[in-house]
Amino acid sequence: MVNEERLRCMIKMAEFDSQDGKDCKPMMQYARKDYVSLQLLKSFVGGSIAFFLLGLLWALYSMEELMEKINSLDILQILVTTAVLYVIFMIIYLAATYIIFHVKYTNGRRKVKQYYVSLKKINTMYTREERLRVNGNKDWE
Repeated sequence: MVNEERLRCMIKMAEFDSQDGKDCKPMMQYARKDYVSLQLLKSFVGGSIAFFLLGLLWALYSMEELMEKINSLDILQILVTTAVLYVIFMIIYLAATYIIFHVKYTNGRRKVKQYYVSLKKINTMYTREERLRVNGNKDWE
């Protein structure tokens, strides 16, 4: 006889494993602070590379204008402006990263907790069925 409640729980768990299991794996391995910090570090490196690539693309696009004004450019002002833009870009980018991965961790952790609740429920069902089976066999003897 098939236990339908246990089957439903097992289907939910299989869906979790196939859909969200891989994405939620870090939520089981890391604390929230560690997970978000790791993502912030990755975003810092990626954001820095992206900023400087965008700056390089802008410089290539404006090459003709830059060559015309090369003798009259104030290098110190350009460096300060670039540094200010970099700081503003990184603050916005890292704030967005923090919010996104904080929410992602919270949602993933909730899904993992539901998975473990289902796992405990199935374990309880198996234990109860085993107890009934063992007790049932003793009644026959």
